[in-house]
Amino acid sequence: MSVHQEMTPDSVDFQALQAECGQVEFPAGERLRTAGQHYQDMYLLVEGAVEVDFLPAGRKGQVVLTGFGQPVGEIGFLHGRPATATVTALRPTRALRIDDATFLRLETRHPTAFASILRRLAEIAEDRTSQNLILYLPTEFAGEQGVEVLLCRNEEMLTRAQRLRYDVYCEELARRSPFADHEKKVIVDDLDKFGRTLIAIEAGEAIGTLRGNLPREGPLGALAQLYGMESSPHFPDCVAVCTKFVVRKSTRTGPAALKLMSAMVRLGLRLGVKECFIDCVPSLLPFYKAIGFSVAGPMFLHVENGPSLPMAIDVVKHAARLK
Repeated sequence: MSVHQEMTPDSVDFQALQAECGQVEFPAGERLRTAGQHYQDMYLLVEGAVEVDFLPAGRKGQVVLTGFGQPVGEIGFLHGRPATATVTALRPTRALRIDDATFLRLETRHPTAFASILRRLAEIAEDRTSQNLILYLPTEFAGEQGVEVLLCRNEEMLTRAQRLRYDVYCEELARRSPFADHEKKVIVDDLDKFGRTLIAIEAGEAIGTLRGNLPREGPLGALAQLYGMESSPHFPDCVAVCTKFVVRKSTRTGPAALKLMSAMVRLGLRLGVKECFIDCVPSLLPFYKAIGFSVAGPMFLHVENGPSLPMAIDVVKHAARLK
């Protein structure tokens, strides 16, 4: 099936797009998206063609996108959902890459072009949704979809994760946090400024969250020393640290924790992470060791969790198990 939309260089300010967006090229056979991965960007095709495969292997579910302005990955980019399809270039393809910084520049410098793009994306999304309903119906709506892991893409989503931290740390576990805002009922710290925060949703309720930070992108404060990160041969460019890992008590025996870890591993691998650090309370040491973590340094007093052990894992070595 082929899907075409009437977005042309004349229907948007193409010069504004070119000025603000980086242009990328994909040879035939290269993937633009892998199903299940979280992304922080999207593409607008300039020329070429891509195949979108959104059904399980062995079933017919391919859509071919061709022509100027076809968006790739717009829903995940805007709403934080993992890619629902694998997208592959069918022939040499050029595209404009849009990320958060690009969106901000477009909105600030080219508001007319920005508004035009959003309108076009809404039209295309509506059409694609109707197509997907037809193709997905036999399997996707056969029952409950369970736990969905989202990448926080806006302040509203991040605040939801920060509120969940407060609910678990301060109310469920009765712990004190120096980062707690008791009026807003959120826990916020400086790592939120450049972290990637995942949130697990079940039946519309936030039940878990996990944050990852890359030291190459911002200061970690004392964490780099406390976690033993500076001793890693991969520090600082290819390591990550995971913090603010919480799951509601009522769902801790469910899949939320492992789904959050799995999603973070996939995201980290795509960002070039080779080793990941986290802390755990002594009672959870067997759990983390079973996954593949090892103790990375001496115990320290965590300001929220109490006595804690820094742990590290070779992400590449244990990728298959964690994914």
